Amino acid sequence: MTADLQIGNEANSGVQEQRATRQHLLKASECSLQNRSRIEQALADRKARIPADFQQAFLNFQYAQQRFFLRRINFIAQLVFLLYFFADCIILPDVYLQSALLRLSCAAASLLACFYLFKFKKDILLLDMLLPVSTALSMALWMLLLLQSHSPWASSYIYASVIFILTANLCIQVRFKPALYSTAAMSLLALSGALLQQLSLQETLLFLLTFSPIALFSLYISWSSALNARRNFLRSLLDDWNLRSFKNQAHTDELTQLYNRRQFVHMAERRIHEWPTPASTCLLMLDVDYFKKINDTYGHDTGDRVLQAIAATARKEMRQKDVLARFGGEEFIALLAETHIQDAIVIAERIRQRIQQECLLLKPDQPLSFTVSIGISELKSHKQQLDELVKQADIALYQAKENGRNCVVRYHPSMNAQPKLAPVKSGKLPASAKPQAQRKKAAQRSWSIL
Repeated sequence: MTADLQIGNEANSGVQEQRATRQHLLKASECSLQNRSRIEQALADRKARIPADFQQAFLNFQYAQQRFFLRRINFIAQLVFLLYFFADCIILPDVYLQSALLRLSCAAASLLACFYLFKFKKDILLLDMLLPVSTALSMALWMLLLLQSHSPWASSYIYASVIFILTANLCIQVRFKPALYSTAAMSLLALSGALLQQLSLQETLLFLLTFSPIALFSLYISWSSALNARRNFLRSLLDDWNLRSFKNQAHTDELTQLYNRRQFVHMAERRIHEWPTPASTCLLMLDVDYFKKINDTYGHDTGDRVLQAIAATARKEMRQKDVLARFGGEEFIALLAETHIQDAIVIAERIRQRIQQECLLLKPDQPLSFTVSIGISELKSHKQQLDELVKQADIALYQAKENGRNCVVRYHPSMNAQPKLAPVKSGKLPASAKPQAQRKKAAQRSWSIL
């Protein structure tokens, strides 16, 4: 019962490790069209060469995929090597004691090495070479037993050497070179054993005709395994690129590359319910002043450039833990977690000033400046909903518009009553192009963040 539970936990941990590795094959900064093109070119290559930048990711991926298989196949190979002691007792009875000692010592050393390396080392290249190396050493010891034996069946028993080369090559999963090296070493051992056994020319030719095709066949399978491992990684890499790209498109505004409204709501809902927090949470709502006039006068392409410039400037002023998004049209929204209201006002004022200093050169002699109005609301309780917080920031934003624009206003409950229109300087557009009834309706409208 305990053993079954341990095996089950091990299998579950292996699955979780594979999933985690699969989800993090690519960094967000690596999801470029250039990298996608390189991955597709590598897949089209007959040898599926892994690009140098992804070599470490390939090794990590193979470690997660092949580690448990390689550990089990190493244990099984050592068990088979021990079981062949009974064949030695029948075919080589004069050296069965030496066979027992050599097999036990070799299997014990291999098992200890397996236990240590698989538990403490995370080098898949080393783990992938473990079985070929131990198999070659085991074959050398077995060949030594054959040469010491005077049994008449020893010359026929040499045909069993193909088992060693099959075991070594068929279990290589990551690189093909170890298969070549192990095949060359074991072929040399087998040929030396055949010559030292003083086989006749016919027997030697028969042995070579038996051994060579099996060795070549095992090499081909080893090559296919290594090639499929690379292709599987490249396909997974491409899938990961597509997944990240789709996720990015789903929660990113295409024009400004900020979060979109849906992603902001998802993240903000989670943040505002994290309680208690070291400080309160504040929300900023930004609106571009006279944005319709900019679009009508200079065109929508210029309006898009203004939105991009504001997004870039606001992003620079935000902290890593803040959530900044385009809320719709010319409106931006930002959630400042663990931020006191006075600090939020300072941040908002800094953003307003930085945007005011920005300037787009439409032509060498035609600069375009723009400003934003900002409304601020503060989360008072973890029971407060995001809808209410956004509505309060929106009311403060309208108050900033009525105060003459290009300013920061903090929400106060008294703002729910319609304020009087503030005077504006001559030469500017009216503070609000809407009639009084429409402004009142906009300030008191029922908000839905979705």
